[in-house]
This record gives sequence, C-alpha cells and structure tokens, in this order.
Amino acid sequence: MRTSLLFLLALVTGAAHASSGLPPGDRPAVVNAGFLLYDINEIEESTETFEFEGALLLSWHDPRQAFDADAEGVTERVYKGSYQYAELYGGWKPQVFLANESGSFDRQGIVLRIEPDGTVWYLEEIDAVAESPMDLRFFPFDEQVLQIHFKFLGYGGGEVRFEPVEDYSRLLPQQGNIVGNAGWAIGGYTVSAGEDQSAIAGPQAVGQGSTLRVEVLAERRPGHLIRVVVLPLMLIVALSWVIFWMDRESLSNRINISFIALLTVVAFQIMVEQALPAIPDLTLMAGFLAINYLLLAATIIINIRVDQLDRAGRQAEGDALDRRCRWLFPLLYFVVCPPLLVALMAAL
Repeated sequence: MRTSLLFLLALVTGAAHASSGLPPGDRPAVVNAGFLLYDINEIEESTETFEFEGALLLSWHDPRQAFDADAEGVTERVYKGSYQYAELYGGWKPQVFLANESGSFDRQGIVLRIEPDGTVWYLEEIDAVAESPMDLRFFPFDEQVLQIHFKFLGYGGGEVRFEPVEDYSRLLPQQGNIVGNAGWAIGGYTVSAGEDQSAIAGPQAVGQGSTLRVEVLAERRPGHLIRVVVLPLMLIVALSWVIFWMDRESLSNRINISFIALLTVVAFQIMVEQALPAIPDLTLMAGFLAINYLLLAATIIINIRVDQLDRAGRQAEGDALDRRCRWLFPLLYFVVCPPLLVALMAAL
C-alpha cells in the first residue's frame, strides 16, 4: 500500500514539475560534482583516445523537491534506472555530456536520491571512450595527461556552474596502480572546474559554459619494450664492433659481420613493430632505431676505409683507425647519443 502511494506521489510530483526550470536562488546555480575513476581499460596512441570506466556524482539543492519525511514515512525519495529517472522524476535535472567523447558513451546505471530538505544526489556509472591530446616524443619513457571534460548541455556559465568537491572525486586503488593490461601506471588524479564554449540553447547559453575537468596522469611502464626491443638491439650493435679487433686483411669477413648485424636489426624491427605505436611523429624509440642503423652503416664505411688504406700501403693508419673506433663507437652509442637524442626530442 505504501509503495503504491509513493508511486502515485511521484507521478503527481512529476506532473507538477514537468516544466520546472532552474532551482530558485542565486545565479549561477551551483552543481557540486565529482568523478570516481574505476579504471582505464585501454590507451590508443595512434588515435589519441582512451577508454575509461567511472562514476559521475552530482548534487544540487532544489527547495521545490523538499518533503515532510514524517508525513511520508520515508527518509529519502529514490529513483533507480533510466525509466524512473526520465519518466517519474519531474524536477530539474542537468543534462551532462562528455565533451571530448570519441566513439562511445554508455551509461551503465542511474540512481537519483532526494533528501527531505530538497538536496538532490545524482549518480551514474559511465563506460566511454574519450579523445585527449598526447605528447609521444619521449616514447617509451613518456607520461600522458589524460583529460575527461564534462559540460552542461544548453546552459551557459551564468546559469549553471560546476563546483568540484574533493570528497566526491577519487581514484579507486588498483593493485600496483596498474591500468588494465596497457602497461601504464597512474601517477596523479585531479578534478577541477573551468570554462569552455557552451552548447547554444537560447540567448542565456551563448558564450562560455562551466566544465568539469578530470585529469589523470598516466606513466608508461617501459619494462616490456626495454626487454624485447632496446636490450637485444644494443647487444646486436655492440657485437658488431668485434670487426675493429679483426685483421685488416679479412675485409670480406668484416663487411659480412656488419651487413649481418644490419639485416638482423631490420628483421628485428619488423618482428617487434607491432609493439610500437603507429604514429607519424618522431619519437625517442624511432630515434634510437635510427642511431642503430647509422652506427651499423658507419662500420661498413670504416671497413672500406681501412681496406683503402691497406691497399695504399698505409697499414699503420688503418690500424690507428681501428684502434680509435674501438672506443669511439661505444662512446657515441652509450655516452654521447642519448643526451643528444633527448635534446632533439625536446626541441621538436
């Protein structure tokens, strides 16, 4: 019986406030907001998108929704699911959308609760794909600020604004802070309010609108790429330097070693290129691969030069060139090249 009365009361309340506008009071109306991040399932560098799961929590005060708890015999009104929220609840409700959505936006569940004083709590679970600019120059030692932007549909900043609440916003702890299986770790999490171009819906909504900004600092875990790409390539290149200890008369053997190492690096890159993001920008990893190619090509040039000196009767100069290369190539590879490469990435 009580359930039936509450249902009829909800229908009557919905009919009475079906056309209700913003809550009475000062302008802009304040909507307290927070975002609870569950997980980031996937980060796609080539399209600069990421998939996330979380819960958006909103709260605002609408005195028109106040009720007498003793008279109704309940401490709060609750609306669960899309149907009750859309059809039975007739009060004002802000329509919030994901401004940087890219591909999908699914609401997993909706709950709206009203306290006797008219305080309204709205909670929805979200599974969506968002687009966020990424700086991949230092891949695979990069970190990205993944951005999620929520905005009010049809309201300008002078009508409604977000007010972030720290207690509403947090990151659910994951084991080791590992984000899914993407090889990333969470390093920071902030929720703030800002302004952005609002969706136009009448003269009051033209111009800047309030935005809820969620920023997640994701740090790439490069251990896998270091094991399967960097260390094997360094070993291959280092082994190619044995030519500088070989007799200068064995030119064919020296060139064979250099070419075999070069072709091994090419085959190795083809094998592991699926682990690298398909992006057009010059990255730290691409620069590292280029240095390997250049140094291996340089060993071939040194072999030819040593042979020319030997044929010209200048064997002492050829031996001196080999001795210089024994320390010059490791110095370039392990000492000089990394700082130069980092400086180049920072300048681009």
